[in-house]
Amino acid sequence: MAIPVASILIVIFILWLQYEMKKSGKTSKKSLDLFWQKESEANLTRRKDITQLTYLTVSLDSLPMQDLEDDTLNSYRDTIRKYAARKMVNLSDHTNTELKFEYGVANYNHLSEYDNNYTAFVGMLQKWATRLYNKGYLPEAQAVLEFSIFSCLTDVTNAYRMLAKLYQNHKNSDKNDSLLEIIHQTKIKEKEKLIQELTSIINHIS
Repeated sequence: MAIPVASILIVIFILWLQYEMKKSGKTSKKSLDLFWQKESEANLTRRKDITQLTYLTVSLDSLPMQDLEDDTLNSYRDTIRKYAARKMVNLSDHTNTELKFEYGVANYNHLSEYDNNYTAFVGMLQKWATRLYNKGYLPEAQAVLEFSIFSCLTDVTNAYRMLAKLYQNHKNSDKNDSLLEIIHQTKIKEKEKLIQELTSIINHIS
């Protein structure tokens, strides 16, 4: 009795699926073993000099630090003032294992703290700028965004989109080139994609 073609195809598919699952399992185990090997080696790395890192130096002179008729905005400002006194460095392009390898396991907690400070700082700058923008404090929002981008090299992409819109809406199109150029100095992962998006925003508004 002849075996239906459909049955043969099902058997072949099951065998192929089992093979792929087994292969995938081996690959996953190999990747996991490699990770733990690197992590183990990283945990043995001695302390290295971290004084030459690019720490963020903050001057609040260009920011709108005056009291406004909005308690939330004032609280954001106060939080920015608090973080400005802390050590900050952007290490978003490093994994935890890479930090240990490059700077030593003894420095890991310090560097993690400094990186978290930076992330919280630029995140709060964005919240501040967004609320200023939504409340109609447009010059103040622009000042915060410019500080976040040009002084802090933020990797919060919404900051760039918002500032591009502000520049165009207020006839500051001459500043767009500087905005696009600064992206190359940041640690944003998809730089070209963001540049294309901002160019579209600029051309659409203008």
